[in-house]
Amino acid sequence: MSNDIEYLERQELIKKLIENGYSEIVTALLDDETRVYTKKGRLNKSGACRKLKLKSKQLEDKLAEMRELLKNDMD
Repeated sequence: MSNDIEYLERQELIKKLIENGYSEIVTALLDDETRVYTKKGRLNKSGACRKLKLKSKQLEDKLAEMRELLKNDMD
């Protein structure tokens, strides 16, 4: 039961990011896990930057914006 609730909450967060213009990043992070995450599940910034055609600082800024957007929902 709690897995279902967690899934729904996660879907709501993803939907909020997409509605606020982050669909390209969300899609890249969810669809191409082998390129954008390490074997330990950490974000591979260089892989994500190549996939998204962004500079490292641009990706970091976008991720910070996304965190800020979701900050109230994550408490």
